[in-house]
Amino acid sequence: MANDSPPEPNQPPPDRVLTFHQQRLRQMLLVLLLAFTILAGMNLYRMRWINFSADIALFLLFGLALWWCERGKLARAVATTLTTLLLGLGWLALLSQGLYDEAPMSIPVLLVFAGLFSSGRTLVVMTAGGVAILVGLYALHETGMHLSIAQPVGPQRLVIMVMVTLVAGYFVWELSKELRHTLSRLQAEKQALLDAQVQVETLVQRDALTGLPSRALAMDRLEHLLGLARLDGGMVAVLFLDLDNFKTINDSLGHFSGDDLLRQVGKRVSECVRESDTVARISGDEFLILLGELENEDAIVEVVAKVTHTLRRSFEVAGIDILVTASLGIAVAPRDGDSPDVLLRNADTAMYKAKERGRNTFCFFDNSMNESAVEQLQIAANLRTAMANGELQLYYQPQWDLKTERICGAEALLRWRHPERGFIPPDMFIAIAERSGLIHELGTWVLRKACVEARAWKQQGLNGLLMAVNVSPLQFRRGDIEQDVMRALEFSGLDASALELELTESVLMADTQHLQEILQRLSARGVKIAIDDFGTGYSNLGYLRRFAVHRLKIDQSFVRTMCQDKHDEGLVRAVIEMAHHLDLEVVAEGVEDAQALAKLQAFGCEFGQGYHWSPALPAEAFVAYVRAHGG
Repeated sequence: MANDSPPEPNQPPPDRVLTFHQQRLRQMLLVLLLAFTILAGMNLYRMRWINFSADIALFLLFGLALWWCERGKLARAVATTLTTLLLGLGWLALLSQGLYDEAPMSIPVLLVFAGLFSSGRTLVVMTAGGVAILVGLYALHETGMHLSIAQPVGPQRLVIMVMVTLVAGYFVWELSKELRHTLSRLQAEKQALLDAQVQVETLVQRDALTGLPSRALAMDRLEHLLGLARLDGGMVAVLFLDLDNFKTINDSLGHFSGDDLLRQVGKRVSECVRESDTVARISGDEFLILLGELENEDAIVEVVAKVTHTLRRSFEVAGIDILVTASLGIAVAPRDGDSPDVLLRNADTAMYKAKERGRNTFCFFDNSMNESAVEQLQIAANLRTAMANGELQLYYQPQWDLKTERICGAEALLRWRHPERGFIPPDMFIAIAERSGLIHELGTWVLRKACVEARAWKQQGLNGLLMAVNVSPLQFRRGDIEQDVMRALEFSGLDASALELELTESVLMADTQHLQEILQRLSARGVKIAIDDFGTGYSNLGYLRRFAVHRLKIDQSFVRTMCQDKHDEGLVRAVIEMAHHLDLEVVAEGVEDAQALAKLQAFGCEFGQGYHWSPALPAEAFVAYVRAHGG
């Protein structure tokens, strides 16, 4: 709760201030009690009974003020002390020498006390009271009712004057300590405020994790560089750098390790530029590099080459050597824009184009990218209605058992026939669906449609066919893929053993404990798990032992070239052999000729699919194909 938070440094809380004033008042009251004890004793010795009675009355009032003070009633204690002092000084002067008495000389000290311990209104009242006492003594003297006559100087008067001086001096000393304490506290509060302002400015202008300039500071510097470029006609480059697959590293090794990697990347990239240039971290794993005073684009490419080269060296994170790549988008002023916002947006667009080209590369912005971005927005908008309008269809590519040479299943592949644009390639609209968030709805539709179709095949007498469905990594990250699978099976009535989910390798590297539990539960229900496009990602068979995986699908890029490339042939053979050691079956994608098929059979590969047999077919054509081949 807020009340439990500690006070700010160098700033005492209200209860500490109250205790401080309480201690000061207690000390002053004790001095006053001692002083009036001495005065009462002297008047008693001289048998001046009226003065003695007045001293006793004042002593009792000061005692009452001390009693209030000890119980924390500081306002009452101060009011009682001030009133008693003012009345006591006037009464003592009246009983003694009038205007010649030493008592009124303490009134200025009393006013200082009132100013520090009470309100301004009380100070005005006390000042008026002090003036009234002096005027009253003067009036009594002038009317002859009480003459102000100086008494002869003697030892007793010397003692009284010395005591008054000492008491007044003590009051001034205590009050000066109060003033010094107040000034010291104010100075500390001022310094704390200045420190807080500096800290706020640092947080605004610097990234807390890497210490690099923040987005706000980078935009200010970019504005400055553009202003200089307008004067001398030079070029300014904005490089938008995004680390490839950072989320996989972050999820696998933990956020602390991810933060350490970002700090190391920021340091290395900063070493690749001039002191006049800027490297900023603008969010997550995104960095901004600002280059000014450029004569041509060769200088930009030189910096990109330095950055790419330095990132090729491994980073040591959590005792592990990590290899990092980055995609860079580049916008150049004034060609690609003349304002910070436009240049940053165009550099961001170019960075995404670099990722589409395979990552670990750079790309200069051109106007066609904006046209492509508009096109992608249109595709995303059309995709929302495509399912409802029946524009989306599932095609099925047969999978063959290479030992029995019979069809054993099919891979469901999504196709989109747009009413105006015709067929839109899956590589285009699947990526757009993932970026726009439509992939979850789309994946759920594909899963249910495929299960319903597989159930229909069984009812038509096509038994023993396994339905393979691709699942996007984003569907696993959302966390409800297990529920989607079970709802699709329940809705369609399909046996779980007739369904296979195809995952990419990147899925297995993220949040492994959570994923392992999901795959184990799905496998326990009978659902098969396959790793798709194996060989294009991490290609680490070791981690497969932790997951409920049944099959590996060798990527078609290796299968298609293995008859011409000995390295690809060796890779395919090695994958098959190692998979068998792990009790995994192997599916070869992209089988296009009899020569490749013969090699795969010789290597012991169990299953295959590709144009050697058939492309992906609509549902009715697939059923006819299976029947024509003995299904």
